[in-house]
Amino acid sequence: MFETVAVIGGDLRQLTLAKLLREEGYNLFLYGFDKDIKTDIPETETNPDYALAADIVILPIPVTFDGVYINSPYAANPLSIEEFLDGINPSAIIFGGQIKPELANALENKGIAYRDYLKREELSIRNAIPTAEGAIEIAISETPITLHGSKCLVLGYGKIGKILSKMLFGLGAQTFVEARKYADLAMIEGHGYEPLALCELKSRIGEFDVIFNTVPAMILGSNLLKKVKKDALIIDLASKPGGVDFKTAKEVGVKVIWALSLPGKMIC
Repeated sequence: MFETVAVIGGDLRQLTLAKLLREEGYNLFLYGFDKDIKTDIPETETNPDYALAADIVILPIPVTFDGVYINSPYAANPLSIEEFLDGINPSAIIFGGQIKPELANALENKGIAYRDYLKREELSIRNAIPTAEGAIEIAISETPITLHGSKCLVLGYGKIGKILSKMLFGLGAQTFVEARKYADLAMIEGHGYEPLALCELKSRIGEFDVIFNTVPAMILGSNLLKKVKKDALIIDLASKPGGVDFKTAKEVGVKVIWALSLPGKMIC
């Protein structure tokens, strides 16, 4: 029987979850929110040993950025993956988002059950909505123009790309969307956006006022960045290591904002 729940690390989504669990009366352990933030959760144990001994352990999205430490931006002393594996309750069930294969293998070798909740399609889609909203908020606040009438390019037509394109189009932006698959390019055109094949980027990249990257691979390299307008804004929504050559962007004077963990910043 599961009697205790631990929430370890993560952004404000995790803290909101912890508050909801506490309100529901769960015996809650919390670790990773002792720096630059007030938790406001009464009667909550923050000892990492207690957290690791819980029956259910909820890790963040993503669980880790570097493969060394659990993603804990508000922790004075982030818990390492090694410490986590050494101290975890062997009968616990682990929940986390984007669980890396190395961690998954380690948990399997220990016989510990785990679930990656971003493999649930409905959660992955809903997680994309605040990401798109956050990206638009950044574009509005960081540019001297209105998005209405501006030329915006969305790189990638996955979950975030689809939602972001729809939002930009609804705001009246001239919405261009890059995709690799012919089926995606046809769907982009069908929605009223301007389709852009990957091979066209080199000749068209200099047209855009705001460029949103959703592709988790190096797509805006040196050759393309040198053709981007100097007053353009690039918002990279891809997880580490990102999809932009940040060094070259700085050298050529193109502004880039790497917007990580936007859902956590928007939800709370």
